[in-house]
Amino acid sequence: MTDLKLTYERSETLDLFLALQRDLMGRFAWEHSVVPTPVVPEIAQFREGIRAWQAGGLDGLPTWVASAESPREFVNHVSGEEVTLAAQRIGDALHAAGPMLANALESLAGFRAAAEADLSRLLPLDRLEGPLRAALGVGAMPLSLPVYLVTMAPHSPGLGFLLENGRLAAAYVDCRRFTRTVLADGLLTLLAWALLREFPSPRSLTTELRARLPGEGPYHRRLRAVLTKLLIETTAGKLISEIDPRHRPSVDVLGTAWRYPRLHAVARRHWSLYLSGLADRDQALSGMAAEIRKWTPRWYVDHVDASALAADFYLLEWLSSDGDVQAGQRFAGWLPQLAHYFARQLDLIIGAELGHYERARSDVHREPLASFLRNVTLGDSRVAWPRVRGELGQGQALDLAAEAFAGPGIEYGGEAWAPVATMMGRYLRHELSHAVFVDQCFTLEHNNGSLFDKYFETENLLRILDAQAAGELETLAEHASPEVRHLWHRHRRRRLIEYDPRWLGIDITAYDDPRSPHRPSGTGVALGEAMPGTLGSGSSERMQALLPGGEPEGGSQVRVRRQVFKGTRPGSLQRYREARVTLHTTSGDVDLTLWPLLAPHTVDNFVQLAQGTGRWIDPTTSARGVGPFYDGTVFHRRVPGFLIQGGDRTSTGEGGSGYRIPDEIWPQARFDRPFIVAMANTGPNSTGSQFFITLGPAEHLTGLYTQFGEVTDAASREVVLAIADAEEAPTLRSISAFTSPDRS
Repeated sequence: MTDLKLTYERSETLDLFLALQRDLMGRFAWEHSVVPTPVVPEIAQFREGIRAWQAGGLDGLPTWVASAESPREFVNHVSGEEVTLAAQRIGDALHAAGPMLANALESLAGFRAAAEADLSRLLPLDRLEGPLRAALGVGAMPLSLPVYLVTMAPHSPGLGFLLENGRLAAAYVDCRRFTRTVLADGLLTLLAWALLREFPSPRSLTTELRARLPGEGPYHRRLRAVLTKLLIETTAGKLISEIDPRHRPSVDVLGTAWRYPRLHAVARRHWSLYLSGLADRDQALSGMAAEIRKWTPRWYVDHVDASALAADFYLLEWLSSDGDVQAGQRFAGWLPQLAHYFARQLDLIIGAELGHYERARSDVHREPLASFLRNVTLGDSRVAWPRVRGELGQGQALDLAAEAFAGPGIEYGGEAWAPVATMMGRYLRHELSHAVFVDQCFTLEHNNGSLFDKYFETENLLRILDAQAAGELETLAEHASPEVRHLWHRHRRRRLIEYDPRWLGIDITAYDDPRSPHRPSGTGVALGEAMPGTLGSGSSERMQALLPGGEPEGGSQVRVRRQVFKGTRPGSLQRYREARVTLHTTSGDVDLTLWPLLAPHTVDNFVQLAQGTGRWIDPTTSARGVGPFYDGTVFHRRVPGFLIQGGDRTSTGEGGSGYRIPDEIWPQARFDRPFIVAMANTGPNSTGSQFFITLGPAEHLTGLYTQFGEVTDAASREVVLAIADAEEAPTLRSISAFTSPDRS
């Protein structure tokens, strides 16, 4: 018998709500979309309604979204003029999108049946309830939690709660993205949060951590929140692993452990003893708290600085090659651990990156690549990749990953990830040394920047790489950990000692400060285990600055990790002073005046595709395209009063040119009139080949799409309207371009 009860529910209104929220507000650009983009105004008002709800105080998802018989009944559950108007907009949007969403949801119904079957085997609550309650410190109060297994939910995280009068009344989880043991892990994690929220007690995990780790500053609160999350996810992962030993815990595969490696190392070291029965709960919590209190909360909450790791690596490598024995010993002990950590993290990131190819048409690829693409994008690729890699073996899986990146992956920056997958394969086959592998990890980049910008702070990494290339060792020392700085200064002092410091103008005593922190030999140097100020700590701060009370935190806000994006543009650009094109269609000719000064990259891309001078991939064959891209394509989407859309060789709205260019959206570019020409996309910076022409004002598109031209003459406008009203899709036979290059 168990006092915990999960019931699996179904709500068509909740399914529709979450599906549309995912499509419009919680979907990556590379994922399949259900509602065609650009979205018609009737459906786009869903976004406005959600924002108005949030502004009105409805932050959580209320249970009546699931219990309402239809979306248009939402207005019966709210009060207040603005919130009621928002509910009406949301209901109308769901009604307009309903047929499309219903068809998509019906095609995914099999995931729900498979999830229920898996959970009946992987989530035996009579076996899991006792250990879970003991770990959380909650008593035997009964809890019944309805769970909605949905197949399309916004992410992250793809799962969450429904609220009723402030209480957690139900939960939902996306059983298409999360499958098998990861689904069970996620649902057990939700159940743990519900128990903690609904049954507070002096022994509960949150109460215990507050007592052992007091403090009300932002860093203190953040520390307790992250630690609670780590302990819950670690507990859920351990319990599911006892059911299925092949399970890879969500704390690892979904990234919490990698975002906070220092705190995770402490939690794992103590909590795993408790979960394994080698220590009681009080011992684990007390030991954990005692270790954490040695340093300021900032040490555990701030992200690892990749530039400090790189500076340590390159400076120690130089010191070792210059004959410094102590530096060489430290380097030899640290390097294999760093390489191993990087390999594990990159494996996780490769899995995440493979999700970019959900739109790739596996039917145009040969085997085994076609099957690989289908399997690795079945649900969340972070979850699917370890399974596929285990089935194929590491070598073959990484070879196929590199092939996927270099083929269909080109559209989303795969050309940069292909060498990363190849490098990983070579390292695992022992064809690369630890040092060469680590160096390549730092120097290789994906399409937006550092390989490690998902979990590490990478703001200064490029400066370190430039300093390494230029031999600027002082710059490396500036960013290195204090221990490595000490080794460098001591080494330099020994090199300078034979000279007269007065003649050189250098105070050599500054390079031999006995108070400089350095770690005794024989202690751990793995990332997450290193103390502040020591080799591989991922920080250039001195140990004293991170001692409790060493630096008052007061009300200082938690530092947010800064992701550095390069904002890449196509390698070559033909600029034009003027550009016009004529679309020769089966309904007549349409003259477009393009705007090369406002959107130079977009205009150049369009002209190259039209003339066949650019390199493109045919989405129907996955082969290199030859000749003009647009010839023979149709206007696959025609919505009278809204837009006509073309530029897809598959005629489905899913195809593109095989590459993407960034947006060129300028502040004054409003969709406030008809006959504006713009590029379609599936999200930010995903412009390819599809374009559209507006047929009326469409202000809801402002700020989302790149405008690059206009239909100015009356005759062409009549043809555009005729295309919109045509019963069958008109064909774009060819495009003539008339350009004046800008030679300034």
